[in-house]
Amino acid sequence: MTLPRLLARYRDQIKAGLADVLQGEGLLYAILRYHVGLEDERGVAGNHMGKLLRPSLVLFTAEQLAGKVNRALPAALGLELVHNFSLIHDDIQDGDRTRRGRPTVWSRFGVDQAINAGDLMQALAVSQALLAGKDAGQALLGATVEMIEGQGLDLDVEAKVVGVAPYLEMIDKKTGALIRCAFRLGAVVASAPAKIEKALLELGREMGRAFQIHDDLLGVWGDGAVTGKPQGSDIRCKKKTLPAAIAVSRASGAEQTLLRELYDKQALTDEDVKTVVGVMEQVGARQVGEQMVVDHLGQARAWLAKVPFSERGKEEMEELIDYLARRRR
Repeated sequence: MTLPRLLARYRDQIKAGLADVLQGEGLLYAILRYHVGLEDERGVAGNHMGKLLRPSLVLFTAEQLAGKVNRALPAALGLELVHNFSLIHDDIQDGDRTRRGRPTVWSRFGVDQAINAGDLMQALAVSQALLAGKDAGQALLGATVEMIEGQGLDLDVEAKVVGVAPYLEMIDKKTGALIRCAFRLGAVVASAPAKIEKALLELGREMGRAFQIHDDLLGVWGDGAVTGKPQGSDIRCKKKTLPAAIAVSRASGAEQTLLRELYDKQALTDEDVKTVVGVMEQVGARQVGEQMVVDHLGQARAWLAKVPFSERGKEEMEELIDYLARRRR
């Protein structure tokens, strides 16, 4: 699937910036270069990087609000580094052995060094953001706190079966905080008025919800050959994603009891996974989730209309919103 223009435009600039920040010597810096995709398993320069959504949004927002892209770059790099530090620690907590088709940091270098690498990446992130000014540094730190709180809620949710409202609270922090921060950092660098910043934060909230909900649907019904994970992988890991939350909210008493019994098991078998998927499909969890994606992206478009982006800028944001709704991984 071709990257939207918004994501493609700043990719080389962000990649060069990350290479500059992570050029230090020693094992930890090598781990960080590997994790972000600047190097492969042999330490050879490569391009295994993800979509770079968050830093691209920082640069795009700053540019659209008449700010300087070069001045916004440190803030964008700081945000991407925070995102990646969270992924290193998230992989440890979830026990995930692969990310983007490659071994995760902890599975390759060990848990102890993965923790150290994640901590170093967070420190580098803050130092980068502060280069864009005190307000940018405070915005990134605030979003980092919120994101970590969201990860804590996510782990707490894993110990129980919850409905849609607690789920949305969790993803607004865990996923949404950094996406909202991307728009906030762009606005801060461009010295945008508070009214514009508020509209951008609401835009980020709706995009963050749609982004995570779509990911959750892929975690149950996505094509394993594309996502890199087998169908139902989130169920096997007993992650409490949106389909599970919808199933609990809409299932009958007997079905709710069955779900709770299955999620209380030490490990789920293939038949257990099929049973859970069957309940989800019976209560229409996939259709409800898909409609929620449509609704949140519709709200994102409504907030986009209130932001003083150029006509080209709004077209490119529309293209990105459409991409987020259709991507397969």
